Parts: sequence; structure tokens; C-alpha cells
Amino acid sequence: MPTYRCRKTRKAPAVDGAIDPKVWRLAQPVQLVLADSGKPPLQPTEARMLYDDDFLYAAFHCVDSDAWGALPNRNDPLYLEEVVEVFLDPARRRRCYVEIEVSPLNVIFEAFILNDPRCPPLQGLTQWTCRGLRTAVHVEREMTPRGRVSRFWNCEMAIPFNQLPDAPHVPPKPGDRWRANLYRIDRAPRLDEHSAWSPPGILNFHRPEKFGELLFLAAGER
Repeated sequence: MPTYRCRKTRKAPAVDGAIDPKVWRLAQPVQLVLADSGKPPLQPTEARMLYDDDFLYAAFHCVDSDAWGALPNRNDPLYLEEVVEVFLDPARRRRCYVEIEVSPLNVIFEAFILNDPRCPPLQGLTQWTCRGLRTAVHVEREMTPRGRVSRFWNCEMAIPFNQLPDAPHVPPKPGDRWRANLYRIDRAPRLDEHSAWSPPGILNFHRPEKFGELLFLAAGER
């Protein structure tokens, strides 16, 4: 599985959807690939992560000619539309993990997932709330002869460490390793694309055995 070397930042991102390069240039960029085949998607996604003593930060830059969303309420089934997603398994149990989704409307879906193959089916506990979670979205649009269309959308998240119930250390210590994955669902007019950082091999993101490694580095460590 891939390893993401998550660097500690001395300056927190603004979490405004702009993905400020002065802050985010410290973070390792990764390209999401198609979840089933591992091939490049038609509409690429670049993701980055950073952390400080309080938050894990995630940023997604999504090329998208038709960024859209309709569901307006927190914990609506956003996975039926367009979203970016962060899955976190701090304890590396591969049976329970946190799922956080954000749509182009900056609507949030969050759940604590119980996914034990010994006790099916999978359960998404949406009663869990990630208090202090901050998200922001920016959709870039332009005028064309066909009308106003989107070019891309950005999403930034600040996920508070003190809301992750099974994290071994809060904040993480340098050298800590979590299991994690990053996803995007793009609902295009002609073709849906499901992209992942660590592709599960099928169109099912709930494959914790396929999550990658999130390695926390000390400040200044490369």
C-alpha cells in the first residue's frame, strides 16, 4: 500500500478553499487514480495533507467541467452526488474508521464506520459528529459560448485530532502511522468516475485492507 509522508506545518492553512501555495507547497502532492483499474481518470484530482498540534488538514484540487451538488443538509447521502472523501483509521484496526465527505456545495457527511467482516453488514453511525471540523470549497467557473461552466473545484478540510476516538496519540507523534485513504466521486453527464489515492480494485471505497499508510513526520523532516 502507498505511504503518505504527512509533514507538520508551523503555519496553519486558512481553510478557505484557495489552497494557498505558500502553505501547501510543504505538502506532498498525490494524484488520485481510478478506484477499479488504477488508471488516470478523465478529470484528475490532486490531494495533499498536512498537520499541526490540533488538526489534520486535507486539500483536494478537482478538475471538473460540471461541478454540481443538490443535497443541502448535513449527513444527506452525498455519496450519491459529487464529493471528496477522507477515510481515517488511526488505530489500524481495519474494522472501524472515520469517513468525512464534502460536496461542491460545502455540505458535510460524517460517520463512524463499523466494517467487521465477522459481523456484517457495514454500519455507518451518523450520530457521530466531528465537532470543530472546518471545511471550505471554491468552485472556479468561466463563461463560454455554451454558457457558464466550471473548470475546477477545491476543497480544504481541518479535521480536529481530539474528535478521533481511537487515535493512539493526540496530537500524533512523529513516526506514528495511521491507515487512511482519499477518494473522489465525479458524477459527469456521460461517465461517473470513482478515484482513490490507494485504489481498492473495485468500485467500493469501504475496503480498509486497501487503505494506505499515513506517516506523520516531525516539523522540518522530509
